[in-house]
Amino acid sequence: ESAAVNHRQKQMGYNAAQELYRRTARLDLDNINNDTCDGLHITSMAGSWLSIVQGFAGMRTLTGSLSFDPQLPDGWDGYAFKIVYRGRLIEVSVSREGTGLKLLSGEALTVTLHGREVRLAPVEADA
Repeated sequence: ESAAVNHRQKQMGYNAAQELYRRTARLDLDNINNDTCDGLHITSMAGSWLSIVQGFAGMRTLTGSLSFDPQLPDGWDGYAFKIVYRGRLIEVSVSREGTGLKLLSGEALTVTLHGREVRLAPVEADA
């Protein structure tokens, strides 16, 4: 029963996260506060980005290393973003088929994906 309760609580939190993401992402697009004529809400834009990167993609930098525990929200086909981590440019893509991590520039490094270590080597340029 404990596992079922944990799953239910996690799902409730996950649904709430999706709703909060939707609100921050749509704030200016839908002019919810009727004030976009005064400018955009930069904090909402940052909140949307953080919701995807740290929320849905589960990016953390605990114990001095980079880790991801990505989830794909219901109704989404996928999402992708790039980050710079310790001088390295990394592309993260999440889809129904799985998660892709590419080291676009910088030295090789090891990251954690769903609790497993993954070694990222630089992507070789097309010849």
